[in-house]
Amino acid sequence: MKQIPVNTLAKALIFDMDGTLIDTIAGHYAAWQKACAPYGVSFSMDYFFTLTGRPPIELSKRIVTEYGMLVSPQQLFHEKEAFFKKNMHIVEVIHPVIAIVKQYHGLLPLAVGTGSNRPMAMEMLAATGLSSFFDIVVTADDVSNYKPHPETFLNCADFFGVAPSHCQVFEDGQLGLEAAQAAGMIVTDVKPYYDSPVWN
Repeated sequence: MKQIPVNTLAKALIFDMDGTLIDTIAGHYAAWQKACAPYGVSFSMDYFFTLTGRPPIELSKRIVTEYGMLVSPQQLFHEKEAFFKKNMHIVEVIHPVIAIVKQYHGLLPLAVGTGSNRPMAMEMLAATGLSSFFDIVVTADDVSNYKPHPETFLNCADFFGVAPSHCQVFEDGQLGLEAAQAAGMIVTDVKPYYDSPVWN
């Protein structure tokens, strides 16, 4: 396992959740596939990965629109969430990232900046024993603009009173990486540090 470096300029650390802290990407993808199957829709993991970082209801709207599905985005979203929750107990943390969380807990402010809604985010963090490590969790319910807009990460910086240029963001999704760059933060793509891509 390769160690992920923490920049010496960093005064606060911000972590995406799905695919960064917690290995949920494969589970979310499988749940979307199951939810879409009755409507004759299937899509590749590559396509799905371009959508990660969006709030799930926004992702649902995108899928319904692009595939012309005869179901409301809300209904598709609820069906997908039901499938995902059935297997939520088997999700695991992503160890190279968690190593940073444990190393810097109590030394630097730590935040989660996620595109998930608050109930799901808090449930996932609790289920994996991560809740107590973070000073703030900013979710899709807390912002007006979603990734790739920088609002999620800027809210974390504002809470800490730390300049964006001194915040390091750990991300796996393209939209999140773009959001961190737009925020003017130190950006770390965590995928190269995985033993194998978590979405395979």
